[in-house]
Amino acid sequence: MAILYTTICEAQKKLIISGYVQDAKSNEKMVGVSVWAPYLKKGTTTNNHGYFALTFVKDTATVYITATGYVQKEYFFNLANADSILQINLTKAPITYDGVTVIARKKVPIEERTNMGQVSVPVETIKALPRFLGEADVLKTIQLLPGVQQGAEGTSGILVRGGGPEQNLILLDGTPVYNTQHLFGIFSTFNADVIKNVELYKGGFPARFGGRLSSVVDIVTKDGNMQQWKGEAGIGLIMSRFTIEGPLKKGKTSLLLGGRRSYLDIIAQPFVKAAAKKDGADVGFGAYLYDINVKLNHIISKKDRVFLSLFSGQDFLRFRLEEKDRQGVNNQKLRFGYGNVIGSARWNHIVNKQLFCNTIVSYTNYRFVTNIQLTERSGSNTNTFTAKYYSGITDVAASTNFDYRPSAKHAIKFGGGIINHRFSPGATTFKTANNNIPDLDTAFNTKPQNGIEADLYIEDDWEITNKLKANIGVHGNLFQTANKTYPTLQPRIGLRYLLPSNWALKAAYTQMAQTIHLLTNSTTTLPTDLWVPSTDKIRPMKSTQYAIGVAKTISNGKIEISAEAYYKDMNGIIEYKDGANFLNSSVDSWDTKIEQGKGVSQGIELLIQKQVGKTTGWIGYTLSKSNRQFENINFGKTFFYKYDRRHDFEVVVTHKISKRLEVSGSWGFATANPISLPTTNYQVATFGSPYMPNYNFLSSNTVDYYNGRNGFRLLNYHRLDASINWIKQKKRFTRTWNLSLYNAYNRKNPFFYYLDYDNVTSEGNVVGITILPIIPNLSWSISF
Repeated sequence: MAILYTTICEAQKKLIISGYVQDAKSNEKMVGVSVWAPYLKKGTTTNNHGYFALTFVKDTATVYITATGYVQKEYFFNLANADSILQINLTKAPITYDGVTVIARKKVPIEERTNMGQVSVPVETIKALPRFLGEADVLKTIQLLPGVQQGAEGTSGILVRGGGPEQNLILLDGTPVYNTQHLFGIFSTFNADVIKNVELYKGGFPARFGGRLSSVVDIVTKDGNMQQWKGEAGIGLIMSRFTIEGPLKKGKTSLLLGGRRSYLDIIAQPFVKAAAKKDGADVGFGAYLYDINVKLNHIISKKDRVFLSLFSGQDFLRFRLEEKDRQGVNNQKLRFGYGNVIGSARWNHIVNKQLFCNTIVSYTNYRFVTNIQLTERSGSNTNTFTAKYYSGITDVAASTNFDYRPSAKHAIKFGGGIINHRFSPGATTFKTANNNIPDLDTAFNTKPQNGIEADLYIEDDWEITNKLKANIGVHGNLFQTANKTYPTLQPRIGLRYLLPSNWALKAAYTQMAQTIHLLTNSTTTLPTDLWVPSTDKIRPMKSTQYAIGVAKTISNGKIEISAEAYYKDMNGIIEYKDGANFLNSSVDSWDTKIEQGKGVSQGIELLIQKQVGKTTGWIGYTLSKSNRQFENINFGKTFFYKYDRRHDFEVVVTHKISKRLEVSGSWGFATANPISLPTTNYQVATFGSPYMPNYNFLSSNTVDYYNGRNGFRLLNYHRLDASINWIKQKKRFTRTWNLSLYNAYNRKNPFFYYLDYDNVTSEGNVVGITILPIIPNLSWSISF
């Protein structure tokens, strides 16, 4: 359902249409709905809050309201109905025996949009694609787009256009999420059942986004059904989930509640205990994850609406081993956990028909905690060693954002905000207790660091002529730490020019700055990465990106094609010095353990995408190159970034065979990432022994010699995933069985490599270790 306000300014013959667009059955605000006047070639889309405003310098207009999967509606506006308030229902498209056949044709074409590098990811596609261990995953779907790749095999992290994992701004209802991964990266923290819309920006960033260098992933959750209670639930091999939404007061207040919980600890516990019992040991084991989303939506008036949101996603691991022998008892305990807690309050207000305001106050906390305890008991003597490691970041933020449509040729967004960051960069505590020696109780790096970040922005999507449009803006940022203040001014410009045959030529220039850093430890798969601020020693990261491309809609609006070339220059990027890691960064100041350098990334991306009809999906190709250079790493020479890939090709297809049967698949090919391997080795001779000082003898150690960093590439990567959904409509609910195959033809893609030396010849052989073979999964879900 939608409410549209229509007014006429007689002197200028200005027709203004504004309001919300909602689903007819649930009153759910709809993001990205096309409001398009094809004869005037004017249009817009609803924002993240379902709001739009459109102005015509005419006294009449025919407007199409279009959303994929919904029945298109057509409205005619003129002076006669200028004062009318229309109630518009967008209803779901009917499903025939052959599947969904309604095609949305009158949408805002890609050639009419100014932004480059922006891709919409339909939630229906996310749910339809093959599921790794039974879970539909937002970030794994984004990995299948050109310009985006995964980090380690099977993980959900994303790397965009040569950037690192910390250079992506992941927003959940406008609030940054600092840890986006569950179970060491296997799953993302986002429950697909509660998501309404996903947008990826990888270039040509609008001025309203700031704080990262490489990409923005803007995730919007459902508001909650205002008319009736409905829900979804599913059971997989290692995790189950549920979502329920409905009105607390019909048409006025709604509640959304969603959650997931794994049961790997319940499944594995009997096997772990049985294996340990054979060796005479007592073992306790527990490993599980959960996340929960809660959202309250209340309509105060036609112009005012408030939202309260809570998200918590946590991972826990507990391990205990007790061994007994004649000499005594050894007891080892390990506990660690990590995750996010996010809370926000949001107020939407229509100031007038041309001005929309969104104000949000939010709290974000990410933490990682590890506790280790080792105890030895022998007779009356007891030795205990305890270590605790803690890191985290806490934000308290407030912002106000305006959407202003003063005329048919301008769509202006402006606003600002402030964030108080509190960093805990790797506090470490050690304790010992011994009956015979003095106890030790010491701590390192326990003092938190604070930073205040403020930003302002303004951008204008300006129709200069019928053929030329520009998105011009500037993002200003001020970051203050204890001893230093860093101001940055980041201009943004995007241009679109219509060529003959409705081809659009697009170009963009973007400057970005990032004032917080992530210290990534490459020697462990645990989430021990540290979020740290810029300091008087470590300056913010900056990037400048140039992009140019073409785009066009073909096949009566059903298929979009685009090609983009980009060049990105990055400065101030960080990396641990040789031999440094998160442990010794905890003992000493972290900013003495890293290097700052520069990077260059360049590439070409091709995308053909179809989002409507029985068969949907895309074909993407990326040709890219990314390198790094640091003064004191690799002898100061430029080297390939560890995630550099020359070629990356992806095919994604979903097809509705009938009302009851749906199939999907994805196939990807990528050339190998660079790795460091020794080119030779040599023997280092030593005399004597610190343990036997009275004896002198010759010994030797083998030392590997590296002739540079990331100088080798080995096996190319390719993988096929496939999925089939059996859907049955029952009287009161819809049941779905999903069978997915990960790595369907069992390609042995190495997870990591190591050198294995022959004891006789001393020759080294490179050995690749594969950890993810073909993995089938069967899951069951219902919706009601």
